[in-house]
Amino acid sequence: MKKLLAFTLPILAASAAWAGSRNQVFSDFVTPLPVKPGETLVIGVVGGWERWDNPVRCIRRTAIAIKRRRLPGVHVETVENHKLHLAVELVRRAFDQDADGVLSPEEASAARVAVFGQSLGGRAALWLCRDLAAMGVPVNIAVIVDAYGRDSYRIPPNVRAAANFYQRDHLFIRGAPLIVAEDSSRTKILGNWHLTYRGRTIDAADHSNTQRIFMGAHTLLEYDLELWRNVEDMIAAAVTAESGAPG
Repeated sequence: MKKLLAFTLPILAASAAWAGSRNQVFSDFVTPLPVKPGETLVIGVVGGWERWDNPVRCIRRTAIAIKRRRLPGVHVETVENHKLHLAVELVRRAFDQDADGVLSPEEASAARVAVFGQSLGGRAALWLCRDLAAMGVPVNIAVIVDAYGRDSYRIPPNVRAAANFYQRDHLFIRGAPLIVAEDSSRTKILGNWHLTYRGRTIDAADHSNTQRIFMGAHTLLEYDLELWRNVEDMIAAAVTAESGAPG
């Protein structure tokens, strides 16, 4: 019975998180639509089945940190990785300046977007970039962290710069070790940085014992404050460089 409980509890916990995370709707976004010409939309894609608005988890924490910088003309939202259609609709409405319900080629090319994601949200962030490529929307920067799941991890040419952080400490849940540009003349790969948590002490007290035991380094990475400060700085630098606003 103990072995059965040890096996089923993580599954039940994951199922509960799944059920609780399926409530995000378009009206949860707070960005005024459409945004003003020249403004930027930053979209963070959360991992697993977590809620888009959970301030404990790394993507939402980082989104809040970027918001607190009060960067001029920068709007920040988070979306669940299985609700990417909401993010696509958000981009369409945000840059549809004439409000005719269609993103014209001129409106699409003038859009300013940055994307970041972690775990399944890292892989989904690349899916979002590909959806935006099909719309003709450029992505200033895409940052993925410990991206998990099958994918080519090829960065589409509408992304101007991309960065990848990953760990390989966990036996099963390991981040994608390499992102490559489909077109190196259009996309700059800033780096593929390997992180390790062997011998390091990371405070992950906000996660349950079950999560820390079964997720290991994949969870510890969420609480690596230096890592997430780097992600925050990268995004802030990219969007302010594009807008010309001070960082």
